[in-house]
Amino acid sequence: MISRRTFIGAGIGGGLLASAPTVGAAPRRYPRQVLAFYYPWYGNPRTSGRWFHWQGPHGEAPRQSPTFNHPTLGTYDSHDPAVVAAHVAQAKAAGLTGLIVSWWGPASFEDKAMPAILAAAQKAGLKVTVYLEQQKDGAAGAARDIAYLTSTYGAHPSWLRVDTRPVLFLYLQALRDLPARDWRKAAGRAFLVGDVSPRETAQFAAWAPFMDGIHVYVLAPYVKGMTPLQMAAWANRTYPTWKAQVADRLFCATVIPGFDDTRVPGRPQPRPTVERHDGQTYQTLWDAAIRHDADWAVITSFNEWHEGSEIEPSREHGDRYLKLTSSAARRFIKG
Repeated sequence: MISRRTFIGAGIGGGLLASAPTVGAAPRRYPRQVLAFYYPWYGNPRTSGRWFHWQGPHGEAPRQSPTFNHPTLGTYDSHDPAVVAAHVAQAKAAGLTGLIVSWWGPASFEDKAMPAILAAAQKAGLKVTVYLEQQKDGAAGAARDIAYLTSTYGAHPSWLRVDTRPVLFLYLQALRDLPARDWRKAAGRAFLVGDVSPRETAQFAAWAPFMDGIHVYVLAPYVKGMTPLQMAAWANRTYPTWKAQVADRLFCATVIPGFDDTRVPGRPQPRPTVERHDGQTYQTLWDAAIRHDADWAVITSFNEWHEGSEIEPSREHGDRYLKLTSSAARRFIKG
């Protein structure tokens, strides 16, 4: 993520190994969801009075593009209700069931976009949760943030839940900022889906028992430089192992169209880039999510333009990735 998030790798996890539903089979423990990470951090002077995330190095209007692809909507503002409505309509039409909204604390720029996102999601029939990105104020800060989220938004009919438990996603940095045990205490009965990397064996062993589910934010460190055929073989080798590692927890399989954050300043080189392969990367990873019977599919991302992982319509790709999502999401939900 540009300017505030430092790339620190990706986490992955697994969960309940469930067979495809059959006539007379027990209900799936975790009803299927197709979720996308959503970034409400873009701003322009017309709506917000200044540039956010599109700007040049000194806050000025962008002199050259900070992204490889360019949104059809232009350099939009995430606080513009028309933009939010357009995004929610696109997500719904593409078969998404919900959005995981990047969240940086009470009264943050991203937090101020939440009411409009929830209102639009309710009209469209989508669910919403948040991605807690960091926690610099320790256990007290985590308790404060979660209390704020649950009291301000938790009762909203569009909030994503497992049974009656509100869902919260935790980014890997948040879990590095605060021990998982403390997140669990702060979260109470909330359903926590953590970004935990099995590459970090000690952390994985320490974090996983306190999480209800495990996800990966981005697959780039794992599938960098691979062809689609190699990605499929990688998933066939890796997903069963990851699912076994987390026993009966929620298994989220991540789908990316590609990844390239080489225009984000300050990230250590070389970067783990993933080619789109004319849509084949996205289709291959969707096939893997379906083949390995993931509980939820999470898309990285709807609109993280700086990392080249967006499926939002662009001048370069049109709405191709939304169409691909629609087809794959139907197959995934059907099981």
